[in-house]
Amino acid sequence: MSQHTTPNVTEQQTQELRYLHKVMQAIQILGEQQSLNVVAYGKIWRYGDLLKTAVRYAELAELHGYDTSAFKHWFQKDMAVFAQYGVALRVS
Repeated sequence: MSQHTTPNVTEQQTQELRYLHKVMQAIQILGEQQSLNVVAYGKIWRYGDLLKTAVRYAELAELHGYDTSAFKHWFQKDMAVFAQYGVALRVS
């Protein structure tokens, strides 16, 4: 991934992206084992949480100039699954 500096990114957004990166690493097993629950960062994470977190992570990553095309491909392929959990994509 290549990152481009974008002047419209706040420090709070950068910190949130860093936090979500850690969360995604901790809960990535949910992508393969959807029935599991993962305890991390003081919360119980389920598959729906993984999907919601992935969307927010992609939104922030794109805002920071990262290429999110692989995520968009996954979202388009599994749009029905995301919709089942009430997750919408808000990246361009």
